[in-house]
Amino acid sequence: WAMRPITTGVQLRVLQRCSLVPRPVLRQQLQRPRPSAGGTAVAAVAPTGTSRGSATAESTASPVRDGATATCASDADLEQSLAAQATAQKRLHDRSAHAMLIHYCRDHGGRLYRWFRGFSIDVSFDFRHWRKHQKATRHISLWTPRNTFRADNLRRLFFPDLAWIGGSSCAACYYNACVVAAESAEAPYHLPGFNVDMHPMMITLPLECFTVTSVALGLLVTFKTQMGYGRFLEGRNLWATLSNESKALASRVLNRIPSQSGEASHLVLASRAYSVKLVRSFPFALKYHLTEDGCNPHIEIQDDTPDSETRAAMTLALQAELRSIWDVGNEDEKVFVDRILATEASNRPQHILHELSYINATVFVHPALGGLDFPAATEVDRSIAILHNVLGNCEKIIRTPIYTSYTRFTSRFLWLWCSTLPLALYPMLGPLGTPPASLIIAFFMLGIEDIGSRVEQPFDVMPLWQYCQMIDQTCLQLVRHSEAIRKRVDEAISKHTEVPLPTPVSNDEDGDQEWEYEFDVPSSALNSFVDPLDMPFHAVRKR
Repeated sequence: WAMRPITTGVQLRVLQRCSLVPRPVLRQQLQRPRPSAGGTAVAAVAPTGTSRGSATAESTASPVRDGATATCASDADLEQSLAAQATAQKRLHDRSAHAMLIHYCRDHGGRLYRWFRGFSIDVSFDFRHWRKHQKATRHISLWTPRNTFRADNLRRLFFPDLAWIGGSSCAACYYNACVVAAESAEAPYHLPGFNVDMHPMMITLPLECFTVTSVALGLLVTFKTQMGYGRFLEGRNLWATLSNESKALASRVLNRIPSQSGEASHLVLASRAYSVKLVRSFPFALKYHLTEDGCNPHIEIQDDTPDSETRAAMTLALQAELRSIWDVGNEDEKVFVDRILATEASNRPQHILHELSYINATVFVHPALGGLDFPAATEVDRSIAILHNVLGNCEKIIRTPIYTSYTRFTSRFLWLWCSTLPLALYPMLGPLGTPPASLIIAFFMLGIEDIGSRVEQPFDVMPLWQYCQMIDQTCLQLVRHSEAIRKRVDEAISKHTEVPLPTPVSNDEDGDQEWEYEFDVPSSALNSFVDPLDMPFHAVRKR
Protein backbone atom coordinates (compact mmCIF):
# COMPACT_ATOMS: atom_id res chain seq x y z
CA TRP A 1 0.00 0.00 0.00
CA ALA A 2 2.93 2.36 0.51
CA MET A 3 4.24 2.04 -3.08
CA ARG A 4 1.10 3.19 -4.84
CA PRO A 5 1.28 3.90 -8.62
CA ILE A 6 -0.27 6.94 -10.13
CA THR A 7 -3.18 5.26 -11.92
CA THR A 8 -5.44 2.48 -10.76
CA GLY A 9 -5.15 0.64 -14.09
CA VAL A 10 -1.38 0.21 -13.77
CA GLN A 11 -1.74 -0.86 -10.15
CA LEU A 12 -4.35 -3.45 -11.05
CA ARG A 13 -2.18 -4.97 -13.76
CA VAL A 14 0.88 -5.13 -11.51
CA LEU A 15 -0.96 -6.65 -8.55
CA GLN A 16 -2.84 -9.12 -10.71
CA ARG A 17 0.42 -10.36 -12.21
CA CYS A 18 2.04 -10.75 -8.78
CA SER A 19 -0.90 -12.24 -6.85
CA LEU A 20 -3.75 -14.70 -7.14
CA VAL A 21 -6.42 -12.17 -6.14
CA PRO A 22 -9.09 -11.75 -8.85
CA ARG A 23 -9.28 -8.41 -10.62
CA PRO A 24 -12.71 -7.33 -9.24
CA VAL A 25 -11.52 -7.94 -5.67
CA LEU A 26 -8.36 -5.95 -6.36
CA ARG A 27 -10.38 -3.04 -7.70
CA GLN A 28 -12.53 -2.99 -4.58
CA GLN A 29 -9.48 -3.10 -2.34
CA LEU A 30 -7.72 -0.31 -4.23
CA GLN A 31 -10.74 1.96 -4.19
CA ARG A 32 -11.33 1.41 -0.46
CA PRO A 33 -9.94 4.28 1.68
CA ARG A 34 -7.09 3.29 3.98
CA PRO A 35 -6.73 4.76 7.48
CA SER A 36 -3.85 7.12 8.15
CA ALA A 37 -2.01 7.80 11.41
CA GLY A 38 -4.33 10.67 12.36
CA GLY A 39 -7.48 8.61 11.99
CA THR A 40 -8.61 10.17 8.67
CA ALA A 41 -9.20 8.22 5.50
CA VAL A 42 -6.81 8.58 2.56
CA ALA A 43 -8.18 8.03 -0.93
CA ALA A 44 -6.76 5.15 -2.96
CA VAL A 45 -5.73 7.29 -5.91
CA ALA A 46 -4.94 10.96 -5.59
CA PRO A 47 -6.30 13.29 -8.26
CA THR A 48 -3.90 14.67 -10.80
CA GLY A 49 -2.03 17.74 -9.63
CA THR A 50 -2.61 17.17 -5.90
CA SER A 51 -0.25 16.08 -3.18
CA ARG A 52 -0.83 13.19 -0.82
CA GLY A 53 -1.84 15.53 1.96
CA SER A 54 -4.48 17.19 -0.19
CA ALA A 55 -5.90 13.78 -1.07
CA THR A 56 -7.15 13.33 2.52
CA ALA A 57 -10.93 12.89 2.58
CA GLU A 58 -12.75 14.09 5.67
CA SER A 59 -15.40 11.87 7.21
CA THR A 60 -18.02 14.60 6.74
CA ALA A 61 -17.59 14.84 2.93
CA SER A 62 -20.72 15.22 0.86
CA PRO A 63 -22.14 11.90 -0.47
CA VAL A 64 -23.34 13.56 -3.65
CA ARG A 65 -19.89 14.91 -4.42
CA ASP A 66 -18.32 11.53 -3.68
CA GLY A 67 -20.80 9.81 -6.00
CA ALA A 68 -20.11 12.28 -8.79
CA THR A 69 -16.36 11.87 -8.35
CA ALA A 70 -16.69 8.08 -8.42
CA THR A 71 -18.80 8.28 -11.58
CA CYS A 72 -16.25 10.50 -13.32
CA ALA A 73 -13.44 8.18 -12.27
CA SER A 74 -15.31 5.12 -13.53
CA ASP A 75 -16.09 6.84 -16.84
CA ALA A 76 -12.43 7.81 -17.23
CA ASP A 77 -11.35 4.23 -16.47
CA LEU A 78 -13.86 2.91 -19.00
CA GLU A 79 -12.63 5.26 -21.72
CA GLN A 80 -9.05 4.31 -20.95
CA SER A 81 -9.88 0.61 -21.12
CA LEU A 82 -11.77 1.02 -24.39
CA ALA A 83 -8.84 2.94 -25.87
CA ALA A 84 -6.48 0.14 -24.81
CA GLN A 85 -8.75 -2.46 -26.40
CA ALA A 86 -8.95 -0.48 -29.64
CA THR A 87 -5.17 -0.10 -29.73
CA ALA A 88 -4.63 -3.83 -29.24
CA GLN A 89 -7.16 -4.67 -31.95
CA LYS A 90 -5.51 -2.22 -34.35
CA ARG A 91 -2.16 -3.82 -33.61
CA LEU A 92 -3.57 -7.22 -34.60
CA HIS A 93 -4.91 -5.79 -37.87
CA ASP A 94 -1.55 -4.18 -38.64
CA ARG A 95 0.27 -7.47 -38.01
CA SER A 96 -2.17 -9.30 -40.28
CA ALA A 97 -1.63 -6.84 -43.11
CA HIS A 98 2.13 -7.53 -43.33
CA ALA A 99 2.32 -11.28 -42.66
CA MET A 100 1.24 -14.54 -44.26
CA LEU A 101 0.22 -16.10 -40.96
CA ILE A 102 -0.35 -15.07 -37.36
CA HIS A 103 0.94 -17.08 -34.40
CA TYR A 104 -1.91 -17.51 -31.94
CA CYS A 105 -2.56 -19.47 -28.76
CA ARG A 106 -5.77 -20.09 -26.86
CA ASP A 107 -4.39 -22.71 -24.46
CA HIS A 108 -4.29 -21.91 -20.77
CA GLY A 109 -0.98 -21.79 -18.93
CA GLY A 110 2.23 -19.85 -18.55
CA ARG A 111 4.07 -17.98 -21.26
CA LEU A 112 6.44 -20.85 -22.05
CA TYR A 113 3.62 -23.35 -22.28
CA ARG A 114 1.58 -20.99 -24.49
CA TRP A 115 4.59 -20.54 -26.77
CA PHE A 116 4.86 -24.31 -27.19
CA ARG A 117 1.13 -24.75 -27.77
CA GLY A 118 0.71 -21.84 -30.16
CA PHE A 119 -0.55 -22.42 -33.69
CA SER A 120 -0.62 -20.46 -36.91
CA ILE A 121 -3.64 -18.78 -38.53
CA ASP A 122 -3.49 -18.08 -42.26
CA VAL A 123 -4.51 -14.50 -43.01
CA SER A 124 -6.50 -13.49 -46.05
CA PHE A 125 -4.24 -13.94 -49.06
CA ASP A 126 -3.56 -11.34 -51.71
CA PHE A 127 -1.40 -11.55 -54.83
CA ARG A 128 1.78 -10.95 -52.85
CA HIS A 129 0.96 -13.80 -50.49
CA TRP A 130 0.20 -16.19 -53.34
CA ARG A 131 3.47 -15.34 -55.07
CA LYS A 132 5.41 -16.08 -51.90
CA HIS A 133 3.39 -19.21 -51.21
CA GLN A 134 4.15 -20.68 -54.66
CA LYS A 135 7.80 -19.71 -55.04
CA ALA A 136 10.23 -22.30 -56.41
CA THR A 137 12.38 -22.58 -53.27
CA ARG A 138 9.48 -23.16 -50.89
CA HIS A 139 10.44 -26.80 -50.16
CA ILE A 140 14.04 -25.99 -49.30
CA SER A 141 13.23 -22.85 -47.32
CA LEU A 142 10.87 -24.76 -45.04
CA TRP A 143 13.80 -26.83 -43.73
CA THR A 144 16.08 -23.95 -42.85
CA PRO A 145 16.94 -23.78 -39.12
CA ARG A 146 14.92 -20.60 -38.65
CA ASN A 147 11.75 -21.91 -40.28
CA THR A 148 12.12 -25.32 -38.64
CA PHE A 149 12.40 -23.72 -35.21
CA ARG A 150 9.37 -21.50 -35.88
CA ALA A 151 7.18 -24.34 -37.19
CA ASP A 152 4.10 -24.65 -35.02
CA ASN A 153 3.84 -28.42 -35.63
CA LEU A 154 7.25 -29.05 -34.06
CA ARG A 155 6.61 -26.77 -31.09
CA ARG A 156 3.16 -28.21 -30.38
CA LEU A 157 4.40 -31.82 -30.52
CA PHE A 158 7.67 -31.27 -28.69
CA PHE A 159 6.04 -31.52 -25.27
CA PRO A 160 4.78 -33.90 -24.12
CA ASP A 161 4.40 -36.15 -27.19
CA LEU A 162 7.88 -36.17 -28.72
CA ALA A 163 9.53 -35.76 -25.33
CA TRP A 164 7.81 -38.91 -24.08
CA ILE A 165 8.60 -40.95 -27.20
CA GLY A 166 12.22 -39.81 -27.25
CA GLY A 167 12.66 -40.57 -23.55
CA SER A 168 11.01 -43.99 -23.76
CA SER A 169 13.05 -44.97 -26.82
CA CYS A 170 16.29 -43.90 -25.13
CA ALA A 171 15.35 -45.85 -22.00
CA ALA A 172 14.60 -48.98 -24.04
CA CYS A 173 17.89 -48.65 -25.91
CA TYR A 174 19.82 -48.14 -22.69
CA TYR A 175 18.25 -51.20 -21.12
CA ASN A 176 18.94 -53.42 -24.13
CA ALA A 177 22.45 -52.17 -24.94
CA CYS A 178 23.87 -51.47 -21.48
CA VAL A 179 21.97 -53.56 -18.97
CA VAL A 180 21.07 -56.77 -20.78
CA ALA A 181 24.15 -56.93 -23.03
CA ALA A 182 26.51 -56.33 -20.10
CA GLU A 183 24.94 -58.92 -17.79
CA SER A 184 24.10 -61.62 -20.34
CA ALA A 185 26.46 -64.60 -20.38
CA GLU A 186 25.12 -65.96 -23.64
CA ALA A 187 26.70 -65.21 -26.99
CA PRO A 188 24.92 -62.55 -29.03
CA TYR A 189 23.13 -63.37 -32.24
CA HIS A 190 22.12 -61.31 -35.27
CA LEU A 191 18.92 -61.05 -37.24
CA PRO A 192 19.20 -61.88 -40.95
CA GLY A 193 20.49 -58.85 -42.81
CA PHE A 194 21.37 -56.80 -39.69
CA ASN A 195 24.52 -56.46 -37.57
CA VAL A 196 22.94 -55.49 -34.23
CA ASP A 197 23.95 -57.72 -31.32
CA MET A 198 20.84 -59.35 -29.87
CA HIS A 199 20.30 -61.29 -26.63
CA PRO A 200 17.30 -63.34 -25.54
CA MET A 201 16.52 -61.04 -22.58
CA MET A 202 16.23 -57.86 -24.65
CA ILE A 203 12.84 -56.13 -24.89
CA THR A 204 11.86 -56.17 -28.55
CA LEU A 205 8.77 -56.64 -30.70
CA PRO A 206 8.44 -58.17 -34.18
CA LEU A 207 8.16 -55.65 -36.98
CA GLU A 208 5.18 -57.51 -38.49
CA CYS A 209 2.94 -56.20 -35.67
CA PHE A 210 3.43 -52.62 -36.86
CA THR A 211 3.31 -53.51 -40.54
CA VAL A 212 -0.14 -55.08 -40.19
CA THR A 213 -1.62 -52.38 -37.93
CA SER A 214 -0.17 -49.43 -39.86
CA VAL A 215 -2.88 -49.75 -42.54
CA ALA A 216 -5.72 -49.52 -40.00
CA LEU A 217 -3.99 -46.68 -38.17
CA GLY A 218 -3.49 -44.75 -41.40
CA LEU A 219 -7.18 -45.10 -42.26
CA LEU A 220 -8.26 -43.90 -38.80
CA VAL A 221 -5.99 -40.84 -38.86
CA THR A 222 -6.89 -40.00 -42.47
CA PHE A 223 -10.64 -40.22 -41.87
CA LYS A 224 -10.37 -38.02 -38.78
CA THR A 225 -8.34 -35.41 -40.67
CA GLN A 226 -10.78 -35.44 -43.58
CA MET A 227 -13.77 -34.98 -41.29
CA GLY A 228 -12.00 -32.13 -39.51
CA TYR A 229 -11.12 -30.44 -42.80
CA GLY A 230 -14.71 -30.87 -43.95
CA ARG A 231 -15.82 -28.92 -40.88
CA PHE A 232 -13.23 -26.25 -41.73
CA LEU A 233 -14.57 -25.91 -45.27
CA GLU A 234 -18.14 -25.73 -43.99
CA GLY A 235 -17.22 -22.98 -41.54
CA ARG A 236 -15.41 -21.02 -44.25
CA ASN A 237 -18.36 -21.37 -46.62
CA LEU A 238 -20.68 -20.10 -43.90
CA TRP A 239 -18.59 -16.98 -43.42
CA ALA A 240 -18.47 -16.50 -47.21
CA THR A 241 -22.27 -16.70 -47.27
CA LEU A 242 -22.39 -14.21 -44.41
CA SER A 243 -20.11 -11.82 -46.28
CA ASN A 244 -22.05 -12.03 -49.55
CA GLU A 245 -25.48 -11.75 -47.96
CA SER A 246 -24.45 -8.85 -45.69
CA LYS A 247 -23.21 -6.86 -48.67
CA ALA A 248 -26.32 -7.68 -50.70
CA LEU A 249 -28.65 -6.76 -47.82
CA ALA A 250 -26.87 -3.46 -47.18
CA SER A 251 -26.95 -2.59 -50.87
CA ARG A 252 -30.64 -3.49 -51.16
CA VAL A 253 -31.59 -1.36 -48.16
CA LEU A 254 -29.54 1.62 -49.33
CA ASN A 255 -30.85 1.57 -52.91
CA ARG A 256 -34.50 0.67 -52.42
CA ILE A 257 -35.28 2.73 -49.34
CA PRO A 258 -36.98 5.15 -49.55
CA SER A 259 -39.07 3.87 -52.45
CA GLN A 260 -40.45 6.12 -55.19
CA SER A 261 -44.06 5.17 -54.44
CA GLY A 262 -44.35 7.31 -51.33
CA GLU A 263 -42.86 10.22 -49.47
CA ALA A 264 -39.57 9.66 -47.67
CA SER A 265 -40.37 10.10 -43.99
CA HIS A 266 -37.79 10.76 -41.34
CA LEU A 267 -38.60 7.41 -39.71
CA VAL A 268 -37.79 5.46 -42.86
CA LEU A 269 -34.54 7.35 -43.46
CA ALA A 270 -33.42 6.84 -39.86
CA SER A 271 -34.37 3.16 -40.02
CA ARG A 272 -32.34 2.75 -43.19
CA ALA A 273 -29.16 4.01 -41.52
CA TYR A 274 -29.99 1.99 -38.40
CA SER A 275 -30.40 -1.21 -40.44
CA VAL A 276 -27.08 -0.81 -42.23
CA LYS A 277 -25.35 -0.41 -38.87
CA LEU A 278 -27.07 -3.57 -37.68
CA VAL A 279 -25.74 -5.43 -40.71
CA ARG A 280 -22.24 -4.13 -39.95
CA SER A 281 -22.51 -5.16 -36.30
CA PHE A 282 -23.67 -8.73 -36.96
CA PRO A 283 -20.25 -10.20 -38.02
CA PHE A 284 -18.53 -8.73 -34.95
CA ALA A 285 -21.17 -10.15 -32.60
CA LEU A 286 -20.91 -13.53 -34.34
CA LYS A 287 -17.13 -13.51 -33.97
CA TYR A 288 -17.42 -13.12 -30.21
CA HIS A 289 -20.16 -15.75 -30.14
CA LEU A 290 -18.00 -18.41 -31.82
CA THR A 291 -14.62 -17.90 -30.13
CA GLU A 292 -13.47 -17.89 -26.53
CA ASP A 293 -11.60 -14.58 -26.66
CA GLY A 294 -13.27 -12.89 -29.63
CA CYS A 295 -9.98 -13.02 -31.60
CA ASN A 296 -8.26 -10.76 -29.07
CA PRO A 297 -4.85 -12.32 -28.32
CA HIS A 298 -4.17 -9.73 -25.62
CA ILE A 299 -6.97 -11.26 -23.50
CA GLU A 300 -5.33 -14.12 -21.60
CA ILE A 301 -7.85 -16.58 -20.15
CA GLN A 302 -6.59 -19.08 -17.59
CA ASP A 303 -8.21 -22.18 -16.11
CA ASP A 304 -9.02 -20.39 -12.88
CA THR A 305 -10.46 -17.29 -14.57
CA PRO A 306 -14.12 -16.88 -13.52
CA ASP A 307 -16.73 -16.87 -16.25
CA SER A 308 -17.95 -13.48 -15.11
CA GLU A 309 -14.50 -11.94 -15.56
CA THR A 310 -14.10 -13.58 -18.98
CA ARG A 311 -17.46 -12.27 -20.11
CA ALA A 312 -16.64 -8.80 -18.79
CA ALA A 313 -13.39 -8.73 -20.78
CA MET A 314 -15.20 -9.94 -23.91
CA THR A 315 -17.94 -7.34 -23.44
CA LEU A 316 -15.35 -4.57 -23.13
CA ALA A 317 -13.57 -5.69 -26.31
CA LEU A 318 -16.87 -5.92 -28.22
CA GLN A 319 -17.85 -2.47 -26.97
CA ALA A 320 -14.61 -1.05 -28.34
CA GLU A 321 -15.39 -2.51 -31.78
CA LEU A 322 -19.02 -1.43 -31.78
CA ARG A 323 -17.99 2.15 -31.03
CA SER A 324 -16.41 2.31 -34.48
CA ILE A 325 -19.86 1.62 -35.95
CA TRP A 326 -22.35 3.31 -33.62
CA ASP A 327 -22.40 6.90 -32.42
CA VAL A 328 -22.61 6.64 -28.64
CA GLY A 329 -23.25 10.39 -28.54
CA ASN A 330 -26.68 9.69 -30.00
CA GLU A 331 -28.98 8.56 -27.21
CA ASP A 332 -30.95 6.10 -29.38
CA GLU A 333 -27.81 4.39 -30.66
CA LYS A 334 -26.28 4.34 -27.19
CA VAL A 335 -29.39 2.58 -25.87
CA PHE A 336 -29.04 -0.12 -28.51
CA VAL A 337 -25.34 -0.66 -27.76
CA ASP A 338 -26.09 -0.94 -24.05
CA ARG A 339 -28.86 -3.41 -24.80
CA ILE A 340 -26.52 -5.57 -26.90
CA LEU A 341 -23.80 -5.48 -24.23
CA ALA A 342 -26.20 -6.36 -21.42
CA THR A 343 -25.51 -9.62 -19.62
CA GLU A 344 -29.03 -10.83 -20.39
CA ALA A 345 -28.28 -10.88 -24.14
CA SER A 346 -26.57 -14.26 -24.19
CA ASN A 347 -27.02 -14.67 -27.97
CA ARG A 348 -26.03 -11.26 -29.30
CA PRO A 349 -26.10 -12.16 -33.03
CA GLN A 350 -29.67 -13.41 -32.63
CA HIS A 351 -30.57 -10.13 -30.92
CA ILE A 352 -29.24 -8.13 -33.89
CA LEU A 353 -31.14 -10.24 -36.43
CA HIS A 354 -34.32 -9.83 -34.39
CA GLU A 355 -33.87 -6.04 -34.52
CA LEU A 356 -33.52 -6.25 -38.32
CA SER A 357 -36.65 -8.36 -38.65
CA TYR A 358 -38.58 -5.96 -36.43
CA ILE A 359 -37.58 -2.92 -38.51
CA ASN A 360 -38.51 -4.68 -41.73
CA ALA A 361 -41.87 -5.78 -40.30
CA THR A 362 -42.85 -2.43 -38.80
CA VAL A 363 -41.19 0.29 -40.90
CA PHE A 364 -40.06 -1.02 -44.28
CA VAL A 365 -43.45 -2.55 -45.13
CA HIS A 366 -45.23 0.81 -45.52
CA PRO A 367 -44.83 2.03 -49.13
CA ALA A 368 -46.79 5.19 -48.36
CA LEU A 369 -44.06 6.25 -45.93
CA GLY A 370 -41.30 5.50 -48.39
CA GLY A 371 -40.94 1.84 -47.40
CA LEU A 372 -40.78 -1.22 -49.60
CA ASP A 373 -43.54 -2.97 -51.47
CA PHE A 374 -44.40 -6.57 -50.63
CA PRO A 375 -41.92 -8.36 -52.95
CA ALA A 376 -38.99 -6.17 -51.92
CA ALA A 377 -39.81 -6.54 -48.22
CA THR A 378 -39.97 -10.30 -48.71
CA GLU A 379 -36.47 -10.22 -50.22
CA VAL A 380 -35.20 -8.46 -47.11
CA ASP A 381 -36.80 -11.17 -44.98
CA ARG A 382 -35.14 -13.80 -47.16
CA SER A 383 -31.72 -12.25 -46.55
CA ILE A 384 -32.36 -12.13 -42.80
CA ALA A 385 -33.41 -15.79 -42.92
CA ILE A 386 -30.12 -16.67 -44.63
CA LEU A 387 -28.23 -14.90 -41.84
CA HIS A 388 -30.29 -16.91 -39.34
CA ASN A 389 -29.22 -20.11 -41.12
CA VAL A 390 -25.58 -19.01 -40.99
CA LEU A 391 -25.86 -18.41 -37.26
CA GLY A 392 -27.55 -21.77 -36.67
CA ASN A 393 -25.03 -23.74 -38.72
CA CYS A 394 -22.11 -22.04 -36.98
CA GLU A 395 -23.61 -22.96 -33.63
CA LYS A 396 -24.03 -26.53 -34.87
CA ILE A 397 -20.32 -26.75 -35.65
CA ILE A 398 -19.19 -25.17 -32.38
CA ARG A 399 -21.46 -27.38 -30.24
CA THR A 400 -21.04 -30.72 -32.04
CA PRO A 401 -17.53 -32.20 -32.24
CA ILE A 402 -16.52 -35.28 -34.16
CA TYR A 403 -17.82 -38.30 -32.29
CA THR A 404 -15.60 -38.30 -29.21
CA SER A 405 -15.34 -42.10 -28.96
CA TYR A 406 -13.85 -42.20 -32.45
CA THR A 407 -11.42 -39.38 -31.62
CA ARG A 408 -10.29 -40.97 -28.36
CA PHE A 409 -9.89 -44.42 -29.88
CA THR A 410 -7.74 -42.98 -32.68
CA SER A 411 -5.65 -41.08 -30.14
CA ARG A 412 -5.11 -44.17 -27.99
CA PHE A 413 -4.22 -46.31 -30.99
CA LEU A 414 -1.76 -43.75 -32.37
CA TRP A 415 -0.13 -43.08 -28.99
CA LEU A 416 0.41 -46.77 -28.25
CA TRP A 417 1.69 -47.43 -31.77
CA CYS A 418 4.27 -44.61 -31.63
CA SER A 419 5.33 -45.42 -28.05
CA THR A 420 6.09 -49.09 -28.81
CA LEU A 421 7.63 -48.48 -32.23
CA PRO A 422 11.23 -48.22 -30.81
CA LEU A 423 11.00 -51.84 -29.65
CA ALA A 424 10.53 -52.97 -33.26
CA LEU A 425 13.18 -50.65 -34.68
CA TYR A 426 15.92 -51.64 -32.24
CA PRO A 427 16.83 -55.01 -33.89
CA MET A 428 17.33 -53.20 -37.21
CA LEU A 429 18.84 -49.83 -36.23
CA GLY A 430 20.53 -50.50 -32.91
CA PRO A 431 20.83 -48.14 -29.93
CA LEU A 432 22.07 -45.17 -31.97
CA GLY A 433 19.55 -45.18 -34.82
CA THR A 434 16.38 -46.13 -32.93
CA PRO A 435 15.67 -42.85 -31.04
CA PRO A 436 15.99 -40.48 -34.04
CA ALA A 437 14.06 -42.81 -36.36
CA SER A 438 11.28 -43.16 -33.78
CA LEU A 439 11.08 -39.39 -33.31
CA ILE A 440 10.87 -38.71 -37.06
CA ILE A 441 8.13 -41.29 -37.65
CA ALA A 442 6.19 -40.15 -34.59
CA PHE A 443 6.51 -36.50 -35.64
CA PHE A 444 4.80 -37.12 -38.98
CA MET A 445 2.12 -39.43 -37.61
CA LEU A 446 1.25 -37.23 -34.65
CA GLY A 447 1.50 -34.09 -36.81
CA ILE A 448 -1.25 -35.33 -39.13
CA GLU A 449 -3.49 -36.08 -36.15
CA ASP A 450 -2.72 -32.68 -34.58
CA ILE A 451 -3.73 -30.83 -37.76
CA GLY A 452 -6.99 -32.76 -37.84
CA SER A 453 -7.67 -31.82 -34.23
CA ARG A 454 -7.00 -28.13 -34.92
CA VAL A 455 -9.33 -27.82 -37.92
CA GLU A 456 -12.05 -29.70 -36.04
CA GLN A 457 -12.86 -26.36 -34.38
CA PRO A 458 -12.58 -24.23 -37.54
CA PHE A 459 -13.35 -20.83 -36.07
CA ASP A 460 -10.21 -20.93 -33.91
CA VAL A 461 -7.96 -21.18 -37.00
CA MET A 462 -9.68 -18.57 -39.17
CA PRO A 463 -8.82 -14.86 -39.33
CA LEU A 464 -12.32 -13.85 -38.30
CA TRP A 465 -11.15 -10.32 -37.45
CA GLN A 466 -10.18 -9.84 -41.11
CA TYR A 467 -13.51 -11.19 -42.34
CA CYS A 468 -15.36 -8.74 -40.09
CA GLN A 469 -13.15 -5.88 -41.24
CA MET A 470 -13.75 -6.66 -44.92
CA ILE A 471 -17.53 -6.80 -44.44
CA ASP A 472 -17.48 -3.54 -42.48
CA GLN A 473 -15.34 -1.74 -45.05
CA THR A 474 -17.53 -2.95 -47.91
CA CYS A 475 -20.70 -1.74 -46.18
CA LEU A 476 -19.03 1.62 -45.53
CA GLN A 477 -18.11 1.82 -49.21
CA LEU A 478 -21.74 1.12 -50.14
CA VAL A 479 -22.93 3.86 -47.78
CA ARG A 480 -20.55 6.44 -49.29
CA HIS A 481 -21.39 5.39 -52.83
CA SER A 482 -25.13 5.55 -52.13
CA GLU A 483 -24.78 9.05 -50.67
CA ALA A 484 -22.79 10.16 -53.71
CA ILE A 485 -25.41 8.78 -56.09
CA ARG A 486 -28.29 10.44 -54.24
CA LYS A 487 -26.44 13.73 -54.20
CA ARG A 488 -25.83 13.62 -57.96
CA VAL A 489 -29.45 12.65 -58.61
CA ASP A 490 -30.70 15.55 -56.49
CA GLU A 491 -28.42 17.94 -58.36
CA ALA A 492 -29.65 16.64 -61.70
CA ILE A 493 -33.29 16.97 -60.67
CA SER A 494 -32.76 20.50 -59.33
CA LYS A 495 -31.35 21.58 -62.72
CA HIS A 496 -34.45 20.31 -64.54
CA THR A 497 -37.40 21.54 -62.56
CA GLU A 498 -39.79 21.49 -65.54
CA VAL A 499 -40.43 17.96 -66.65
CA PRO A 500 -42.63 17.70 -69.78
CA LEU A 501 -44.97 14.77 -70.11
CA PRO A 502 -44.04 11.91 -72.45
CA THR A 503 -45.96 11.76 -75.73
CA PRO A 504 -48.00 8.70 -76.73
CA VAL A 505 -46.83 7.20 -80.03
CA SER A 506 -49.06 4.15 -80.59
CA ASN A 507 -51.59 1.78 -79.05
CA ASP A 508 -50.91 -1.88 -78.37
CA GLU A 509 -53.36 -4.77 -78.83
CA ASP A 510 -54.98 -4.22 -75.41
CA GLY A 511 -55.65 -0.58 -76.11
CA ASP A 512 -52.85 0.67 -73.86
CA GLN A 513 -50.72 3.52 -75.10
CA GLU A 514 -46.96 3.28 -75.51
CA TRP A 515 -44.98 6.29 -74.32
CA GLU A 516 -41.87 7.85 -75.72
CA TYR A 517 -39.06 9.12 -73.46
CA GLU A 518 -36.64 11.62 -74.95
CA PHE A 519 -32.95 11.66 -73.96
CA ASP A 520 -30.26 13.86 -75.40
CA VAL A 521 -27.84 11.00 -76.06
CA PRO A 522 -25.63 11.13 -79.17
CA SER A 523 -25.80 8.05 -81.36
CA SER A 524 -22.03 7.58 -81.08
CA ALA A 525 -22.38 7.00 -77.34
CA LEU A 526 -24.75 4.07 -77.74
CA ASN A 527 -21.87 1.68 -78.33
CA SER A 528 -19.95 2.78 -75.23
CA PHE A 529 -20.63 2.98 -71.52
CA VAL A 530 -22.57 6.07 -70.46
CA ASP A 531 -23.11 7.05 -66.87
CA PRO A 532 -26.88 7.68 -66.61
CA LEU A 533 -26.26 10.39 -64.01
CA ASP A 534 -24.23 12.39 -66.53
CA MET A 535 -26.88 12.23 -69.30
CA PRO A 536 -28.95 15.42 -69.75
CA PHE A 537 -32.62 14.54 -70.17
CA HIS A 538 -35.85 16.29 -71.07
CA ALA A 539 -38.40 13.86 -69.66
CA VAL A 540 -38.16 11.21 -66.99
CA ARG A 541 -41.63 10.19 -65.89
CA LYS A 542 -42.91 6.81 -64.75
CA ARG A 543 -45.75 5.26 -66.66
